[in-house]
This record gives sequence, structure tokens and C-alpha cells, in this order.
Amino acid sequence: MKRRAFTLMEMLVALAIIGVIISGSVIAVGSLNDERNLRAPLNELRIMGKRAWARSMEEQRAWQIKLLPDRFVLEPKQPVNAADLKLFKDVDAKLGRGSGIDTYVIDPEVRMEVRHWGETEWHAPRPDAWVFEHSGLCEPINIRFISDFATVVVSFDPLTAAVASEEFLHPGER
Repeated sequence: MKRRAFTLMEMLVALAIIGVIISGSVIAVGSLNDERNLRAPLNELRIMGKRAWARSMEEQRAWQIKLLPDRFVLEPKQPVNAADLKLFKDVDAKLGRGSGIDTYVIDPEVRMEVRHWGETEWHAPRPDAWVFEHSGLCEPINIRFISDFATVVVSFDPLTAAVASEEFLHPGER
């Protein structure tokens, strides 16, 4: 009875194939993490937009998302005094929701740019505000989040504050 075994060449080919598969999966996982980091501020802005839209109509007062170079902040448009803050906390506790005065800090590797309705050029927030009037209407606004690996461009609808269009661009497509 003759015993069969793999030759050294067959084993090297098998190891090379396994190496290619592993390196491809590592690159794919890295790309997914990069995309998730780029979409995180977009998802948070989407949530804040819906909250500002709903609260502006519920409370019949203007809310805004203040856009700063490294963060965005959900807050009432008018300055909040101690009585307003107490009212917000009481109502929010009764309804079982957060205060609505929130801040999201953008990852330092992601840059935000804004283009308001009627503007042709993108610019970094200086700061800017995305205002939601008591009727729920808001300014149509375009925002893009940029990283070294890709760009996400989003347009928000002025009636619903929902994403009207979203475009994911790789570096060569910008």
C-alpha cells in the first residue's frame, strides 16, 4: 500500500490562496469601518433633524441644529433660561424622553461642509444653523461629510426634515 501526501508545492499554493483570502477580508472589514465612521454623524444628524422637526411643532417654538466645525448641537432657537430648562426637563420626564438639548461631536478624521439653499459653494460651518420653525418647516440644506476615503452628500427635505437624497462618493468621484 502506497502512502500519498501533499507535495511542498501544493502546500505553498494552498497557503498563498489562504493568504489572499485573509488579506482581502481584512481590507473589506477596514472599508466597512471607514464607511461606518463616515455615516455615523449623518445618522445622528438625521435623528436630530427629526427630533427638532417634531419638537418645533409640539412646542410651537423654533428649534435649531447649530452646525459647528467639529460638532452639531440640537437646541431651542431662542436662548434657554432657567424656567425654560425646568419646563423642558419636566415635560421630557413626563413623556419619558431626553431633553432634546444634545450635542454630537464629529470624529476628527471626518470633516463637515454645508451648503444652504441658494448657495453654490460648499463651506465649513462658521457656525451655521439649520432652523425648524414652529410650523415644522425648515430650510432645505445640503450637508456633506468628508473623510480621506469617501464623501457622503445629503440633501434634507424642508417639509419633513427627512433625507431627500443621499450620495456616497469615493475619492476619484468627488
